Amino acid sequence: MRRRSVLRGGALLFLFLAGGLLFFFWRLYPTLSVIDPVTPFPGDTVSIVGRNLGEAPGELLFDGIALSARAIQSWGPTYITFKMPNDVDSAVVRVKTAFGTSNPLMLASSLAVPKPQASQAAAEIRPNITGVKPTANLQIGKSIVVNGSHFGEPEERAAIFFTKVPSISAIETENLDNFIRVESTSLLVDRWSDTSIALHVPDGVESGYLFVKTKNGVSNTYPVFFSRSLGKTLRGNASRYVMEHRVILYVVASLPEGSLALFLPKPAATQYQTAETTIERGEEHLSADREGWQEYRFDHQDAPKGKLEIVRHFLVDTSEVRADINVNAVQSVVSEPPAFLVPYLKPDALVPSDDEMIVSQARAIQKKEKNPFRQVALAAQWVFSNIALDKPAQDPPVDARSALKSKTGSMRDLILIDCALLRAMGVPAVSVSGFLVTDDMRLIPHYWGEYYLVGIGWIPFDPALATGNVPSGFVPAFSERLTYYRGIDSKHIAMGRGYRPLPPVQPEAQKKVRIPWSFSEYDEVSQGLSYTAIWEQPALLPSASR
Repeated sequence: MRRRSVLRGGALLFLFLAGGLLFFFWRLYPTLSVIDPVTPFPGDTVSIVGRNLGEAPGELLFDGIALSARAIQSWGPTYITFKMPNDVDSAVVRVKTAFGTSNPLMLASSLAVPKPQASQAAAEIRPNITGVKPTANLQIGKSIVVNGSHFGEPEERAAIFFTKVPSISAIETENLDNFIRVESTSLLVDRWSDTSIALHVPDGVESGYLFVKTKNGVSNTYPVFFSRSLGKTLRGNASRYVMEHRVILYVVASLPEGSLALFLPKPAATQYQTAETTIERGEEHLSADREGWQEYRFDHQDAPKGKLEIVRHFLVDTSEVRADINVNAVQSVVSEPPAFLVPYLKPDALVPSDDEMIVSQARAIQKKEKNPFRQVALAAQWVFSNIALDKPAQDPPVDARSALKSKTGSMRDLILIDCALLRAMGVPAVSVSGFLVTDDMRLIPHYWGEYYLVGIGWIPFDPALATGNVPSGFVPAFSERLTYYRGIDSKHIAMGRGYRPLPPVQPEAQKKVRIPWSFSEYDEVSQGLSYTAIWEQPALLPSASR
């Protein structure tokens, strides 16, 4: 019995020691996972990804010899960057810290790797990142400068990519789904030249890497680290919906030059929603397919056909979003806002942020409260306390200024006024149109908005639900209504986001607005064609799942 106890004790001691050894290797021992690029040119920036590399620089060993400290650009627990030496053809690379020496990774100079002459020439002009400022404590919306060479000029194929998948374990520039793409012509980009790119950090980024892609190839990756000290948007429950939208036309007669154009909205692409549109009937009439809308055309040749139909299906995936906001640390937008925020601070055809009453109330709120997030709540409370909500949401849209004067308006009017008030206070805001999904799977036309906080990005919110103005038949998913000041549930389906100008038409053309759940300036444009149009509200199909 004593012998058995000794054996059991010895086994437990062995397991304890083995576990401690494994813990040591996992928590302290340096481990390398990726080196990129593996065949750099001399002078290129090379990134190493691993774990337990140390807060303070250790030694970067090339065939057992430490690389000069001058060649090392950055050193962190999971990332190291260095300049490729001129005198190295190939080397076994390891990292040495106070806790040991890592596993090896192989590195070879691109000049020493045989390749066809054409490939050599292409590689010599591929983009290369030599530095990023800053590389740490970056925030969404703040400026970042990427320096290097061969970035080219702004053009369609030039873009910069940021990691959007947390804790990505390898540098996979081929899988672009892991990255957020910023086009060289985007308003986020302040400057794009052959040697330098200055831009503002886009929404949805995570600590990881960035790289540049042009017509000449893909650059090396460069590590960057983002601060979440101001807050972060978090996704929750997701829902999938299948919707059908039908438009029925009865063409009675047409002049030889008669025509009719229908502009049909598509579900909006947002941070919290993706959608696919398929045409089930009427594809032969499709003349344009753009982001946010499709155009269908009819003419005198369609008059003898009588009844015509356009049937579309939408596959929509939408997520619950809540923002975790460090309210006391929220920052206001600078007095000279960056270009990408300017459209959301100015008045437009929908949002009357320059209205005298709006400007006056904005000043009154700003005297009481300087914090942008608290201003969001005060704006919603003022709108829903001072503008009576007494018009059905399905009424044809009217000008929000009229609602201000009469102090009565539809849900659409009140949301546009709310966004106007936020813009007048310097809080970037955009209105959203769409539907609420009821528990019995009906769609209720509805409107909400998004506001922008530096360091966090765009935050969807529903002023109506936050102030207790719940449409009949809808049950909010958030039990605490104030949560809707900093997020929305997955029962919101966005169909339109902000004012989107449509192509100009001839002055003599007849323009009509048919649907309330869109922010387009018109839905139909006709000349010399007699017809009747029935726009059915989208409906959820039985196959819709939640």
